[in-house]
Amino acid sequence: MTFRSMLIAAALCAACSSTPPAELPAPELPQRAGVDPLIAARAEGVEFHGVGDGFVLDVMRENTIRVTLTASGETLTFPKPEPQHPRWYGTIYTTSNDAHRLRIEIRNDRPCERADRAVYPIRVEFGLDGREFVGCGRQF
Repeated sequence: MTFRSMLIAAALCAACSSTPPAELPAPELPQRAGVDPLIAARAEGVEFHGVGDGFVLDVMRENTIRVTLTASGETLTFPKPEPQHPRWYGTIYTTSNDAHRLRIEIRNDRPCERADRAVYPIRVEFGLDGREFVGCGRQF
């Protein structure tokens, strides 16, 4: 047996005899949700998330639309109606609660550029009690 073959055999024996490192289990969803905002939003049930000057909009998978007005911190909740699908590529929601009326247009046909020059594929426009808001969003 040559020195080279003895060296290869010794390396193979060392590799076979060592125990593999213990693999950590995958983290549970609540642990991961606190770290990654996308995972947290999906875990919460967000279907569409929009952000703009003065608002955060979340259309949930299950029966709710949530609008947070960032200036006041006020959060408004609306029932989620069946979406309307216009000729242009997008979705329209028209709904109201006891005190407010909301109309949302999710425009998949228009890209959106934010002030920080980030470009998003979806533009969101909505009216809340006569006030108009424009922002960018993404589907989940």
